[in-house]
Amino acid sequence: MTTNKTIIALAIAVAILNIFDGYATSYGLLHNIIEELNPIMDFIINCSPNLFILLKIALSFLILFISYLVYKGSSQKFKKTFMFSLAFVCMIYVGIIGLHFTWLSMI
Repeated sequence: MTTNKTIIALAIAVAILNIFDGYATSYGLLHNIIEELNPIMDFIINCSPNLFILLKIALSFLILFISYLVYKGSSQKFKKTFMFSLAFVCMIYVGIIGLHFTWLSMI
């Protein structure tokens, strides 16, 4: 797979994982199963759960948009750096989703 295709695939994966994380977090918090560890997101979800979900969706689209800009107009060296950064973020989200599946399987 080329660097360009990998960037797009990773961006889509991160966006999907981010949205799933938002919905799973919202569900877990609503039912007092989990706590939000990110203080910024905790503040936002306490203000408005709908704003929290909207923000997660908006951030996912922002990731896709920035990734597309990198895909279209960046140097090969920057594309590789960006690709590895996306891969790192994707691995973190896979771990977070693993935690969500763990507590979801207990209810």
